[in-house]
Amino acid sequence: MTYKFIHTGDTHIGNVYKDKQRNDDIKRAFSELIDYAIDSKVDFIVHSGDVFDSGSPDINDLLFVTDQLHRLKEENIKFFTVPGSHDVGVGEELSIVDLFDRNGLLINLNSNKYMKKEGDRIHLSGITYLNAFIAGVRGKRSRVEDEIFKVLDVDIDQNAWIKIFIFHHTISALGETFKDLDTENLPKGFDYYAAGHWHGHRDNIPYNNGIIQYPGSTEYCDEKEIVSNPNRGFYVIEYSESGISSIRYQLLKTREKEIIYINADGKDQKQLKSEALSKFKQNDGKLLVVIVEGKMNGKRTELDIQDIKSNAKALGYSYVSVNISRLSDSDSENISIKSENISDIEDEFLSAKGYSKKEVEFAHLIIDSVENGKELVGIKQKAVDIYDNQ
Repeated sequence: MTYKFIHTGDTHIGNVYKDKQRNDDIKRAFSELIDYAIDSKVDFIVHSGDVFDSGSPDINDLLFVTDQLHRLKEENIKFFTVPGSHDVGVGEELSIVDLFDRNGLLINLNSNKYMKKEGDRIHLSGITYLNAFIAGVRGKRSRVEDEIFKVLDVDIDQNAWIKIFIFHHTISALGETFKDLDTENLPKGFDYYAAGHWHGHRDNIPYNNGIIQYPGSTEYCDEKEIVSNPNRGFYVIEYSESGISSIRYQLLKTREKEIIYINADGKDQKQLKSEALSKFKQNDGKLLVVIVEGKMNGKRTELDIQDIKSNAKALGYSYVSVNISRLSDSDSENISIKSENISDIEDEFLSAKGYSKKEVEFAHLIIDSVENGKELVGIKQKAVDIYDNQ
């Protein structure tokens, strides 16, 4: 007997962009994933966090996800997940994922049913479903949350054919700069580590006797992802009594994209604008990123970015970004940003500006509150917690 499941994550349903068309693209990717699950008759789905982009999603986004999960329920395809850093509001313990769990549309493996404190240790259990043992730990932006892994005891079903651990963190195996979890702190004894939070697609990271897999986000969530990632998708895994028999990356449809680089050295704003416009072509909804780099004549502020965007939109581009982070003039400071997701970009930019780790963490607290539409109740205590624990 062989079973099949999907590993996905970072679907970020919500207002990722200020553009409705791009937010609809994100929903379309989720619908396509559900279509595939039903048409291919997968047995269950493992989602590694950030179903939503906000802990307080819009009612239309709630209804959309409800409809999609109902489709799975009608086909008896279970949806296992843990809350990601975006699914949980600032200062809150419960998440929007708990609402769907209580209504039987998904299984939140990080609920109190599966995680209990026992003295100084935390006991984690899970579910054995179709001979697969599945357990997981939620993600949060605060590094303090990740101390949980050091006191975690997992009750693994040793009779299961495959053992799956879901988590939502950037591990040190991806690089030390923006890690929020040392790889070696992951619990041992699992075959498949279903990772989320990092939006890049990364295969076959060895750990203990298993592998760590990052499927990446199901749609491009920002400009850096458009530039850095060639595609979007999810994993399809088959297993039997002998263990994992196959892992395949299934591509999702995304819009065509166009990346244009412009060397600004010695050019003024009129020349830069003219060069950009000369490269644009009539199209049907491409994603466009214009990267202007080098040292220009005149002031950076003289470059009319909105006019460049308007001209591109008129030619049919559905999304237009003009990146001047590597553009300098005689008076400006040039900071290079290398990260691939918004949280890490915030870290890198603030660190480059000289802010301490504590100050960067506090900035994330404020950003989270604004993103989630929360009043700043409890911010003072959270700030104290940040400073006390670092």
